[in-house]
Amino acid sequence: MTTITRIRKQVATIANRIAKRVGNLSAAFRQAWQIIKGRELISKVAGVTFNNRQAALRKLEQFNAAEVNVTLEREAGNMYDLNAIKVNVSVGSGAAYHLVYIPKDLAAILAPVMDKGIELVSRFKAVTGGIYGKMNYGALITVEM
Repeated sequence: MTTITRIRKQVATIANRIAKRVGNLSAAFRQAWQIIKGRELISKVAGVTFNNRQAALRKLEQFNAAEVNVTLEREAGNMYDLNAIKVNVSVGSGAAYHLVYIPKDLAAILAPVMDKGIELVSRFKAVTGGIYGKMNYGALITVEM
């Protein structure tokens, strides 16, 4: 198998996993190529309604995205998802707080990368939702290798 064939196969595999999450195969292929090329990927986060995460997201909304630090941490022992990746945030020099998770389908792609010791860089992009107090808050982050 040639290198080009191998890369195309990886892109197709990644795109099919992403398509389950985004529901659009064309957008999934664009994101898959971004991952393969080592570019920035924008993703929603998962688990925003558990515990006091809505209050934490509401509080994060008051800060500029550049002030919020994001670190990703593998949680291989997670009983619900063996590929789980925690999203920890801190503001300025404050203590890190486990806020949410990477979505399951994306974590299935990124976890093996992290397990090989490759560090993923992540940045906080924005708090979403919360409109008129009727929508749950969410967040967008960027991930790059």
